Amino acid sequence: MKTQTRSQILKIIEKSGKIRPLELRKTLNISSQAVHRHLRSLIQQGIIEIKGSAPLVHYTLAGVPDLGAVSKWMNARTAPKGPDSLVCETREVFTGRLPHLKSYLRKGLQENLLPLVISTAGEIGNNSFDHNLGQWRDVPGCWFESQATGRHLWICIADRGQGIFQSLVKVHPELADEQAALHAAFETIISGRAPEQRGNGLKFVKKSLSMTPGGGVACISGTGRVFYGEQGEKCVALLDKNFINVQGTVTLMVWELQ
Repeated sequence: MKTQTRSQILKIIEKSGKIRPLELRKTLNISSQAVHRHLRSLIQQGIIEIKGSAPLVHYTLAGVPDLGAVSKWMNARTAPKGPDSLVCETREVFTGRLPHLKSYLRKGLQENLLPLVISTAGEIGNNSFDHNLGQWRDVPGCWFESQATGRHLWICIADRGQGIFQSLVKVHPELADEQAALHAAFETIISGRAPEQRGNGLKFVKKSLSMTPGGGVACISGTGRVFYGEQGEKCVALLDKNFINVQGTVTLMVWELQ
């Protein structure tokens, strides 16, 4: 019975992304004591993690980032209002928040990786501004979120801009679709003219994450998707689960924590 209940709890968390004890109690029709007993057992096994503080404590799968908020923001049909702490409306706000990534040194990020973490995140975020100036669909700027879970640092950067295809096809009309454009952006060295700089920056990100043990990156834009590095496939699976036919661009990067 205990194993069956814990299996049910895991299925609920997998489906919803996160869950609060009160919601589990109502769904499973068991006592609060029983809920917390099962949760403690799953935490001890390293299967789930506790996040937040009372009264907003919730539980998630260990090693999996919570993409619920950014998914809601990106998938909204009309201009969404995102939290000021995560949405950077200007480049100055975005670059001003990059140094905050050094806080992950206390959570196991290797010091020699910090400059690379900051520079790759900077490339992704700066591209959002470089290629969408005056082209935002509704909300200007980018979503910039980082979180540590399961001995990994996850960084998600998203924008509600015109997308990589629309950005590159203006100077590369031979690009057939969103998949071809995304592949070209990460794989092809192109000139430094303003509309094309996206490709060179993304190539640097791809190389950096591919060469870092335990690292990975995935990017989706429209129906296009690419992924690189040891954890790239996991990154793209998480994006596919949370985003559908994105109008704009979403990038997810992961780094190992010691």
